[in-house]
Amino acid sequence: MKPQEQHRLEQLRHHRLEADLGSTIDALFRRCPTLCGFSVRDVGRLVLYEVSVYPQRDLYPPPELCSEIVATLVALLEESPEVGELMRERTFARIFH
Repeated sequence: MKPQEQHRLEQLRHHRLEADLGSTIDALFRRCPTLCGFSVRDVGRLVLYEVSVYPQRDLYPPPELCSEIVATLVALLEESPEVGELMRERTFARIFH
């Protein structure tokens, strides 16, 4: 395979993974209307970090919300392990229009 073709295939694969991640995160925000945003950090493994909700009723986000986020991300990683690189050190925020 020519280097040009290989680069094009890698770009297509990357765009597909970004689209999968984007649609999964969009669906998560639709299911969780109080979720404003969250970060994923790499500390030897991917960790959910800084979950923000509105309205904030307590110092910490609701555990069931954190469980929903983790379950969604784990399901996506099981389906496409390569998407973990796209999640690493990234913040996801609700988009308001």
